[in-house]
Amino acid sequence: MKHDNKRTGRLGEDLACDYLKKRGYRIEERNFSTRFGEIDMICYQGEILVFVEVKTKIGHEFGEPEEMVNRRKLSRVKKMAQVYLSEKGIDVSCRVDVVAVVLDEEENLERLDHYQAVY
Repeated sequence: MKHDNKRTGRLGEDLACDYLKKRGYRIEERNFSTRFGEIDMICYQGEILVFVEVKTKIGHEFGEPEEMVNRRKLSRVKKMAQVYLSEKGIDVSCRVDVVAVVLDEEENLERLDHYQAVY
């Protein structure tokens, strides 16, 4: 079954957003775009500003979603975060988290893992 990558990604982001909200995170912004790319989600956990990269896959073929987040990707997220902080004039503690989402063939949630402070 062929899946639409944008739709799959959006579904994963929605699931990650719900997951984080249930754990007390306050969502500030989604899909913040810069010249370096896009940050999936920006939120607060208490006083800490968290930049969240969400990776979503259907099934386990070709590896797991967290394997798609490498040093290069994290470096780009850091650059995007710096742009966000500069544009908003924010000076707070911050970190980068990764949420890995695996869906089954019917696009039901199979697994969601949240990795805090990966960068």
